[in-house]
Amino acid sequence: MRAILLGASNVTLAFPRLWHGLRRAFAAPVEMFAAHGHGRSFGMWSRIGPRELPGIVQCRLWDDFAAQSPCAEPPRALITDVGNDLLYGVDPDQIAEWVATCIERLNEMSARIVLTQLPIASVLSLGPARFRFFRSLFFPNTTVQFGDLVPKAVRLNQHLVELGRKHDLQTLELRGQWYGFDPIHIRRRHRDHAWQELLASWFDDPQLAQFRAASPTSSLRQWRQRPSERRWFGREQKAIQPSLQEADGSTLWQY
Repeated sequence: MRAILLGASNVTLAFPRLWHGLRRAFAAPVEMFAAHGHGRSFGMWSRIGPRELPGIVQCRLWDDFAAQSPCAEPPRALITDVGNDLLYGVDPDQIAEWVATCIERLNEMSARIVLTQLPIASVLSLGPARFRFFRSLFFPNTTVQFGDLVPKAVRLNQHLVELGRKHDLQTLELRGQWYGFDPIHIRRRHRDHAWQELLASWFDDPQLAQFRAASPTSSLRQWRQRPSERRWFGREQKAIQPSLQEADGSTLWQY
């Protein structure tokens, strides 16, 4: 089975449980192609601390996936964590174009796509003071103001709903109760249930979608895998993919 994960920090935080959960559920080797990371942009280079990653549309995942031998069944694909680019000042229309490009490429693969909306209930409950706190914590270089963010988030979310309708995709809501003081990251205690709900359509039997937390040692092993391309303190670094090969034949390709 092949899986394609496109997202940002929520995918990163849940990545070990997704890696192990999919391998348990399918009881077969999994080839996972993943483009994620804190602060990840869908269409341009983005930086968190000393680390920079290319936009998901531009990264090497697409070429590497196309170079693989055909698979017996279509890949499963997830598109989530779409809102970061709003904090970089990108217009919602442009973000929607980047997401549409990903959808079109995945449709060419006949992928079973899950698209998530923004955590709009959480965003709408966010006040100016909490916004400024998390803006300084996660996006210290942005100048985006609270009064500008909310209407743009609502507009982008509507774009996502329309894209889902246009391409006949599951376009799932991110439930407000999954979030707490942190308005953009699913709380740890809800992650198993949240990912079970979001990825249930990947399985003929939804009960197979179980994404329990991995051990600290195993989690660190997944989080330490290097992406195909990044900049570290401004210096370009490349890593051969797949970055991880397990004894059961599963392979991890990171971008």
